[in-house]
Amino acid sequence: MMFCNRYHLWFRGASCREFNGPGCCDAFGASIGDGHEENCCFDTLNAARSYGYEHAGIGVYMVNLKQVAALAGVSSSTVSRALAAPERLHPKTLKKVREAIASLDYVPYAPARVLRSGRSRTIGIVAPTLMNELYARAVDTLESEFLQLDYTGLLTCHRDDRDLELRIVRTLIERGVDGLALVGSSHHPDVLTLIRRQELPYVLMWATDPERVHPTVGYDNQRAMGRVTEHLVNLGHVRIGVLTGPSDVHQLSAARLSGIREELGRHGIALRPEAVIATPYDPESVRSAARQFLSRANPPTALICNNDFVAAWALAECRALGVSVPGQVSVTGFGDWDLARLGSPSLTTIHSDAVKIGHLSAENLLAQVNNVGNQPVRQDEFEAELIVRESTAAAPAV
Repeated sequence: MMFCNRYHLWFRGASCREFNGPGCCDAFGASIGDGHEENCCFDTLNAARSYGYEHAGIGVYMVNLKQVAALAGVSSSTVSRALAAPERLHPKTLKKVREAIASLDYVPYAPARVLRSGRSRTIGIVAPTLMNELYARAVDTLESEFLQLDYTGLLTCHRDDRDLELRIVRTLIERGVDGLALVGSSHHPDVLTLIRRQELPYVLMWATDPERVHPTVGYDNQRAMGRVTEHLVNLGHVRIGVLTGPSDVHQLSAARLSGIREELGRHGIALRPEAVIATPYDPESVRSAARQFLSRANPPTALICNNDFVAAWALAECRALGVSVPGQVSVTGFGDWDLARLGSPSLTTIHSDAVKIGHLSAENLLAQVNNVGNQPVRQDEFEAELIVRESTAAAPAV
């Protein structure tokens, strides 16, 4: 109410303070209409807020850049820089501007800001799902990195629907995002073509690109699964069953299967067709596939599972059938989800560092966004670590 003291002639008595008096409405509305608020800076605005816009009959009052600048004691161009490129301002100046923005509840009009700066300071994040613990962890890291640099992540999920993924990417481009982070290894065939034609910065998460065409962050799934296979062969396992994922949807399933086949071949072991069962990612399908292996006359002594989710349900089926792990059969996963450490037995698996992938992806993408022009394609690839736990042991004697 202190901001309204100089306007006591407008607000006479309690009824006037609620703008029940038509005279006060007229006087206050006229002051807004003739630009009086510019001379009085924000006091008029605060008066309007205190007494209520709808009661005053003056409509919704939009705070503007000049008022923010006046309150902060800086120029309008400085406020613009604080919004469009905060990293270019001295921290003390930026703090003053942000305090003024908070005090006035100023919300910049995004379309106008994009027209002025060519930047929306939003990044589109396109993921298959957040039901995958590792994807969720990486996206959380990604958004945190963006927020620290005053970028906003716009998250969408396509649930492995490739046509939906393409529509989502088109929509995000139409909305003027500054870049795109695509989660996962498989995408609609037109998605990358569309993005590259728009010359929009992007990064592929959980991906590698031997041809060095696309900016990527990830590890070699084929090589990582080869390490799992080598571990089992070194333990004496020859009869190995593979519970793979749906290769028609996920390229990584095919890459991991290739890694198994290649490593077994190096040791002179053939991976026969009957040793591979592709299973959808649902508990009953996984348990059914594991049951098929374990009920054979000569069951495998090791099960290589496409990820930790598959491994967890394979272990559940082993318990249900009274099959000892790792006494009768060893089981491996991929990903190092929380359940890999918490289950009994704990799971031998590949550690997929989701936090590292999120951090490197944000770094990769924002480097492109902030360095317009012909930049070399950056590919961040690291070795995935094999974590040996309780679910694997030497092959049982035949």
